[in-house]
Amino acid sequence: MKRRDPRLAVVLLSGGLDSAVTAAIARSRGFRIHALTVGYGQRHAVELDAARRVAAGLGVASHRVVEVDLRAIGGSALTDDGIEVPKAEGGAPGAGIPPTYVPARNTVLLGLALGHAEVLGARDIFLGISSVDSSGYPDCRPEFLAAFRRLAAKATKAGVQGARFRIHAPLLQLTKADTVRRGIELGVDLGRTHSCYHPAPDGAACGGCDSCRLRREAFRAAGVPDPTRYAPAPPLPGPAPSTSGPWSSFRPAGEPRRPEPAGRGPSAPAPVSPTLRVLEIHRTIQGETTFAGAPCAIVRLAGCPLRCSYCDTAWAREAEGTEMSVLEVAAAVAELGPNLVAVTGGEPLAQDGTPALLRTLADDGRTVLVETSGALDISAVDPRVRRIVDVKAPGSGMVERNLPGNLGLLRPGDELKLVLCDRADYEWARDLVRRERLDIRCPVLFSPARGRLDPAELAGWLLEDGLPVRLQLQLHRILWPEDDRGR
Repeated sequence: MKRRDPRLAVVLLSGGLDSAVTAAIARSRGFRIHALTVGYGQRHAVELDAARRVAAGLGVASHRVVEVDLRAIGGSALTDDGIEVPKAEGGAPGAGIPPTYVPARNTVLLGLALGHAEVLGARDIFLGISSVDSSGYPDCRPEFLAAFRRLAAKATKAGVQGARFRIHAPLLQLTKADTVRRGIELGVDLGRTHSCYHPAPDGAACGGCDSCRLRREAFRAAGVPDPTRYAPAPPLPGPAPSTSGPWSSFRPAGEPRRPEPAGRGPSAPAPVSPTLRVLEIHRTIQGETTFAGAPCAIVRLAGCPLRCSYCDTAWAREAEGTEMSVLEVAAAVAELGPNLVAVTGGEPLAQDGTPALLRTLADDGRTVLVETSGALDISAVDPRVRRIVDVKAPGSGMVERNLPGNLGLLRPGDELKLVLCDRADYEWARDLVRRERLDIRCPVLFSPARGRLDPAELAGWLLEDGLPVRLQLQLHRILWPEDDRGR
């Protein structure tokens, strides 16, 4: 067993909304998270994939998936094919202990987390249970937690030798709506989570089980758009919808404009969709950020008010682009395929329609990045969107354009990027990270300006100073070095 490390915590990560927010809370308290997911034979095993997505998004120190098949015991609608998952047509979830209760589940899960913590040398365990919106489960109550804390002291080698295990349930007294709000505050991508007990074969939530109903009501009460992908309702009688899809990609030169959607009568005029000046929409491999290497749809917008000395997209800031509506852009992105989409430029926040585009893409259930210079206010960006803020160092010639207030708006899901030209830039950025403790707020990435700073030299400085940041290289420039646009 390893020596105790007070910064480590084991977090039970199911893939649901509660566990994702709990993990983010643990991270906000300064813990390094070792996530533990248990496949217990649940019929909604799609949540295991959600747990992997959440773990990747939170940047956990480790993520372990353990299989313990509780179907051998059964007794629950979640593990026994002979018991149906109840669905109600209206009203609140059923009273009492519902058939979705899994006998001793949280006892088993906490026992596994306790063992994992003892081996790691951790003394803190987090789990996302609530006694307010728990569907009546007995193992989601304060009494259960108090009993398990006493058990941990008696049932482990570390416990009998005097170690004190702390079992944290930060959502215990929160409603589901409060949990949604807390997740938004912490920058959790709630669209990555899964709550449904009876999902469709493609993973879509059923919308009718107790868990779906609690989740839907939580987003409604919190006043936050629900990012959940629900299975479609049965079609209404009438003509079949058109199967003609939008363009699979957008190229500005020589392409005809897309026709407007048909079928709108004079009594139902089309809603006005904000417009944007678009340079290109295409599918590629994401070259920067912590998502580097992932398939990605790029939406590049025209124009930029800055003139950085090392700018490698000057063509984008000078071009006029082609005017497209938000709905047209979202439709083109949908045709490309990747769930990850990055909106960049130029400077995307210089266009008034960008917040609406980001919101629309997030409503579609996508993981959305917006790459911004940091010279414009980021507060209007939808909280589901990951803001990649490019703070300007002195070598850029634009350091005075930094908007200091943006640093205070950073969330754990955001990322801070600094492009550095020389040693002076590095020392300026290093001191900024230390002074503002930026690494506590979100991931920080140092990137060498192409042709001006040797990446190996920058790596040496980082190692020498032990700075808690990442070295970032432009992967797309490595893959396609002859392409000026890095595609």
